[in-house]
Amino acid sequence: MANFDTNYTKATDYPTLYIHGFLGVPEDQVFTKLFRYFGSFTKDLMKDLRAEGYEVYLPGLGPFNPMWERACELYAYIFGGRVDYGVAHSQKYRTKRFGRTYPGVLKDLGTPGKHAKVNLIGHSFGGPTSILFSDILTNGCQEELDATPADEVSEFFKGGKGDLLHSVTTISGTNHGTTLMYFMGDKVAEVVSRAILSAGAVAGNHIAKIYDLYFDPWGIMEDPALWKGGPLGSLSDPVKKAGIDAYATNYKGGNIAFDMMPDVCESLLTGIKPNKNTYFFARPGRGTHPNKKGTESPDGHIFRPFKITAWIIGNYADKARGIDKEWYANDGVVNCISMRAPTGVEQYDFVDGMEVKPGVWYNMPPQNWDHQGWAGMFISKAHYYNVMGELMKSIYSLPDA
Repeated sequence: MANFDTNYTKATDYPTLYIHGFLGVPEDQVFTKLFRYFGSFTKDLMKDLRAEGYEVYLPGLGPFNPMWERACELYAYIFGGRVDYGVAHSQKYRTKRFGRTYPGVLKDLGTPGKHAKVNLIGHSFGGPTSILFSDILTNGCQEELDATPADEVSEFFKGGKGDLLHSVTTISGTNHGTTLMYFMGDKVAEVVSRAILSAGAVAGNHIAKIYDLYFDPWGIMEDPALWKGGPLGSLSDPVKKAGIDAYATNYKGGNIAFDMMPDVCESLLTGIKPNKNTYFFARPGRGTHPNKKGTESPDGHIFRPFKITAWIIGNYADKARGIDKEWYANDGVVNCISMRAPTGVEQYDFVDGMEVKPGVWYNMPPQNWDHQGWAGMFISKAHYYNVMGELMKSIYSLPDA
């Protein structure tokens, strides 16, 4: 049995979409029979939440795709139809304008009743994905409207739909990037990106049912029947080769690795304007503690590989980039300061008893676990479900704005 607290009166009963981050996969992939993004090896959060009466979904978005592409995919996932990445964006970053077609899980979103609104919970890179999605859904994108004939423009880019969102919650979100990417540097990010897309070009659709790479915008996931010269020959395919180059070298907005660099992330989310009738929360995690040197050391209980990255982030400073001691605390992957609300929005540090209002961001107290704690990795089922149950309770107790 799950350990969710359901002994409360719901103010609303809207569906909730859990937005995965880097490396995430949806529930229909073979890979999830071994490992679930929210639940890890031993738990299945989606299944158990449904057993308690919650309507929840885990969208399939590009596990390596930048936040813009993922936001566009999320819109198609909800409403159905072919993904439109936008005329202006596709021209700027040398990608295809259209992606795959989704059947749509909430085509009736916005109709009176249970599907009048939806909640978003974004983990890790799912955080900025949810933030950008919320902003475009609310305010649209003038650049795309200017670049696209009126009869062709995606409804997503028109905006005016922010009231469809009841709440947006980020959990250990890379809302301001992570200095781990600064430590890696541009060259490493480019080499790794090129290697991943090259592997995708070779694998093609053979692995899509096991682990879908969603490299549609760069022409990587093509029908194997179209290959010339066999699988390895796909690397010499001009279309795929151009796609690999475009992905690996795009610095702002065209690559997830660069999107997670603090300065790039800031540039992409500058000017975010929260919908006035939506609730916003930033929930951090923390897996480090201050040491005698004035930096941060990893807690003993966090995932072992994260102890290395936690130490790197906890000791990384870059005066030229404004990275000082305020950036040391982290969850093994993301700086705690990066998990806060977007820059420029009205926000408050939440304290018990504080009145929560829509249209305002609240920075919640940190949860003492590492980055994958929010995803349930190496956390006991009782503890994980207790925390996630409280999160759901806090959302479903919020009245309509």
